[in-house]
Amino acid sequence: MRRGIAIDFETANEQPSSVCSVGAVLFEDGEIVRSFYSLIHPEPEYYWWRCQQVHGLGPEDTDDAPVFPDVWAALEAEIGQGVSLEDLGLPLVAHNSRFDEGCLKAVFRVY
Repeated sequence: MRRGIAIDFETANEQPSSVCSVGAVLFEDGEIVRSFYSLIHPEPEYYWWRCQQVHGLGPEDTDDAPVFPDVWAALEAEIGQGVSLEDLGLPLVAHNSRFDEGCLKAVFRVY
């Protein structure tokens, strides 16, 4: 794949909508062109100890973080330079795509 966007979510609990951080990079020919990372105030708003073991984030990290719609707008502004990721027409890839795709769909349903 010559060009695409790689994305990764972390969740606060067992609910896929509980994204508490997101990282994304736009890559071209194996090089990172633009990158983005943000903490997210999760929904639902509680942390499961197992998730905290995986990523080390907790309520003290995300209590004052923006909610997902604000983070997504910032991600599109940075990665897409103001163009929606859908309109960019680039493949969206993830290491564990089933998990990350599930998170993205769930959090869009919530908001």
